[in-house]
Amino acid sequence: MKKIILFFMCIVLSHNFYGQQERDFEYFDNWIDSLTLTLSVDTLAANISGVSFSNSILNTQEKEELIDKIRRLFEQEEYVNLYRLGHQILSNMWFIRSNETKQMVMELYLQYYFYPGELRMISSYGYDKERNNYFTKKSKQRLIELLENKKTEQEYNAWLNFEKSLRNNILTSEYFTEKLIKERKIQDDTLIQQIRDSIYTEFVRAKAKKTLESLQIEPDLIRMITLLDMKESISILKQNLQSCIENGCQPIIIKAYRYALARFGDKEQRQYILDNLMDVGSGSLNRDYTYFDRRDFYYFQDDEMIWKYIEVNYPLEKMIGILSTVSIPASLKTMNDIYPYIKNLPEELIQPSSSRDMDEQYKWERSLYEWLMVNKDTVEFDYEGEKKWIW
Repeated sequence: MKKIILFFMCIVLSHNFYGQQERDFEYFDNWIDSLTLTLSVDTLAANISGVSFSNSILNTQEKEELIDKIRRLFEQEEYVNLYRLGHQILSNMWFIRSNETKQMVMELYLQYYFYPGELRMISSYGYDKERNNYFTKKSKQRLIELLENKKTEQEYNAWLNFEKSLRNNILTSEYFTEKLIKERKIQDDTLIQQIRDSIYTEFVRAKAKKTLESLQIEPDLIRMITLLDMKESISILKQNLQSCIENGCQPIIIKAYRYALARFGDKEQRQYILDNLMDVGSGSLNRDYTYFDRRDFYYFQDDEMIWKYIEVNYPLEKMIGILSTVSIPASLKTMNDIYPYIKNLPEELIQPSSSRDMDEQYKWERSLYEWLMVNKDTVEFDYEGEKKWIW
């Protein structure tokens, strides 16, 4: 086996040498095969090397063949490392600049969404106008299934396989085994082994079931559903929000459901956001997910939210953490956050490009605020502008 692995690694390394600029199908095919052989082990790998698809030369048929190869990594039922490898390769294939590729990757990504592995979020934020084209009819149907929290026997088996690979399962089940043997004063070696096998099996099964049941659709995909205008999901979104409020989901999940419903026109949830979720927060180092992120303006495209954001946050006398050693006043952070969305901004109010001259930044922030207050009735906002944030 070692000779086989070394053979494949040599092929990959030699191909990498002459293919630095343009990587073809043979390169990726050999690369994935070599990683698959290397990771086909019972021991859980701590880290898995990614596969870069930069400078790739692949036609449609070759992309389909690679996608099918990745699918087989998920469909095999023996090595959990290959589930993680599948997720990693899909994440990297996403950056191939082709709508057709992104559609294939998205379908497979969503199909094996609840499998063990390190999921990389496909963000609902940003200015990618092609985003809606990445979701086929099949992908949209799968989004509804994820919302409905539908799980399959194959997903359970994958998690059962994953739980069996973890050393702590053995240690934990051994603790219960020793405790039971001691309490019942069992001495028969055959019976002791039967007890060990039974407890380990039941413990791992219960852990796999519990883990799978706890998994749910991520916030970015919940928001994405509204950007895809999937109004057929409104009913299940409302059900999930109510269930989360009653049963105590993570705050970021509850927030995502409120956001989605508000963007679909739910007046109650929109008002809740205006009343409770407009805080600028305390900075990137201490987020409690009740703050309003500046990218949320793009998501809602609602002028009233900008004015509410200014009303709530500009007067705050607190510092906002930007970097580990840098903080700025809430007033400056507020003006910085809304600045890229102002359409009819006078030239003299363009933000200073230097972040080192803080006196200039404070002067700019005060001038912009005063101009906004004077011209409140005529200010126009553009949610797809090209200005960038400095802070």
